[in-house]
Amino acid sequence: MKILTRNVGLAVIGLNLTVGVVRAETISLTVVAGHPPITKGVAGVRDFFIPEVDRRLAEAGSTYSIDWTQAYAGAVADVNGVLEAVESGIADFGYVPHVIEGNNLPLEQITYVAPFGTDNLPLLMEVIDRLHAEVPQMDEAWRNHKQMVLSPVGVDTVHILSNFPITGVENLDGHRIGAGGLAVNWLRDTGAVPVTGALPDFYNSMATGLIDGILTFESAVAPYRFYEQAEYITRINFGAMYASALTVNLDTWERLPEEVRTVMLDVAGEYRVRVAEDYYQAGAASLATAVANGATISDVSEEVRAEYAAALPNIAREWAEGLDARGLPGTQVLEAYIRLSREAGISFARDWLAE
Repeated sequence: MKILTRNVGLAVIGLNLTVGVVRAETISLTVVAGHPPITKGVAGVRDFFIPEVDRRLAEAGSTYSIDWTQAYAGAVADVNGVLEAVESGIADFGYVPHVIEGNNLPLEQITYVAPFGTDNLPLLMEVIDRLHAEVPQMDEAWRNHKQMVLSPVGVDTVHILSNFPITGVENLDGHRIGAGGLAVNWLRDTGAVPVTGALPDFYNSMATGLIDGILTFESAVAPYRFYEQAEYITRINFGAMYASALTVNLDTWERLPEEVRTVMLDVAGEYRVRVAEDYYQAGAASLATAVANGATISDVSEEVRAEYAAALPNIAREWAEGLDARGLPGTQVLEAYIRLSREAGISFARDWLAE
């Protein structure tokens, strides 16, 4: 109900005539993730990206504000459905785990087909930024799914967690090991039985005996309490990985005012750096928590690490040549990735280009 006295009405009319009316506009946006906010990339969306965009818009005196709907932990889309949710427009923004989207986003799998690199995640993400700039087909693949990457997201270095001790590759023989996406290839020719899975599923899979261990990154060990099911942590250092991306639906992006897009791009750049540092710094604390709860950590020597890498088929070359045959720049991406990594001071336990 609108009730206005004559005097108040006259005052408002006078104000309108002298300075005009500044109309605020609220933009409604939805962001989804299949992972819960204990995953640092999702926590970064909730705790940094969204509030920082809001703060900067308000600080700049923008007439635009955002009403965010946040749906994490599979509330709208599970880990397998976020790419599609953003593509269809059900979600405006998504935390897309492209590590499990190998068929839809094959070029994004580059770190997973060339493992045993650096554990320095911030440095790796700088390489990934340069790689995307050098190979435009990587961003085109996202556009084919009606979205663009605001920020690539990586995870800290990956190890083996198991309910049995491991001192060498031979210990994996006959054991069922869970892994995400193309990381299952890290188990080829080891005697292990790879089982495809994802972070939210691994705990129950181990608890029910479906698998005997997992390949996962350090900072996930404590938040997901994996040590309760896999007391042996073998630090083999498969390397930090480029695993996910914060994306935005292209139609949504085109509708957003320029000033809002500018703020979002600025914040997304800082989000990338911030989340990479968060993951990188959290690994040691996560493993310390695991040890405090009964886990045993063993380190693999560089010799054993190199032996493990050499025992694998050349999964990098296989991947690149397979994509080349489909008309995709697999070899170009692989060679550019290795070159950019070396330029950044990153070495690999195996030369994936030599064979």
